[in-house]
Amino acid sequence: MSGYVLGLSLDRKPRQSLTYLAFYVKRVLRIYPAYLVCLTLIIVSIMGFHTYQRFPNTSLWFQEWYQQNITWNNALANYALLETNLNQIAWTLKVELVMSFGFPLFYLLSRKLAQKGNYVILLILMALSCILPGIIYLLYGFVFYLGLMLPILIEKLKQSVAPSARNALFLVSVIALLSARSLFAPQERFFTVLLEALAAAAIIAILAEGTVKVWGSRLLDFPLVHKLGQISYSFYIYHFIIMYWLAWGLLHLVSSETTANYPLPLSLLLAVVSVPLTFVVAQLSYHGVERPMIGWGARLAEKLTDLARASTARLRLQRK
Repeated sequence: MSGYVLGLSLDRKPRQSLTYLAFYVKRVLRIYPAYLVCLTLIIVSIMGFHTYQRFPNTSLWFQEWYQQNITWNNALANYALLETNLNQIAWTLKVELVMSFGFPLFYLLSRKLAQKGNYVILLILMALSCILPGIIYLLYGFVFYLGLMLPILIEKLKQSVAPSARNALFLVSVIALLSARSLFAPQERFFTVLLEALAAAAIIAILAEGTVKVWGSRLLDFPLVHKLGQISYSFYIYHFIIMYWLAWGLLHLVSSETTANYPLPLSLLLAVVSVPLTFVVAQLSYHGVERPMIGWGARLAEKLTDLARASTARLRLQRK
């Protein structure tokens, strides 16, 4: 999704160095401010109110979190995204920012090369991802490039997949996306990411092409879904810590026998409570932090883009 949306955004701008500087400004102001506020709240809450306790009948994953006191060095490393041990999802932001740094080059390659050239680049990135899955930036590099290629894939979809078959393809892709982590062992990271990326590309292509109303797509027209899309980033960065604190509090209230006998109802209770609560917090974050920063980024980017357009106009006049 990032590769597709960012590529379409750059399509509307002049291809100059100032345009790409504007791109970096927008990406940093889009990702960092809300993350910094969320991380600060996490650090304050853990340092002020948290006492580590190993609860029975909980997963090893849950037990790993916040065992040690937060140090200044650890906090600063998390602010700089050198470490990501204070917010479960921060590693994806690190990948997003690193990929964004090289994105203009990928963008220029994708737009200047013919279809065959794009497929060659994609296959090279996939091969690197397969050979070195431990390097997370290589693992997800081809995913961003696949997003950049979605306009090509949407045209292929129109030509190759009959409208009557798109419902079936959409349903298969949704099932593949949801089950990818269950189909492969944890060490087979490349194949998991590959299946997720291909399934997601098919889903986005079918929805973006838009001539066929596939099963379930009408849900995307609901105002609540639009609102979730708007606040999705803040929802994403806050949900883990809200869910963690709710679980931590719940485990103090219920007995170990209850957690052993009713794990599924307790998990459902966490979902029922954490999702609406995160929705409220995400709205506050969006309106208080995200939207102002997006506005500043857009204004700065527009100024840089105007300079790029003026520079292009001057060069054209000089050539004449």
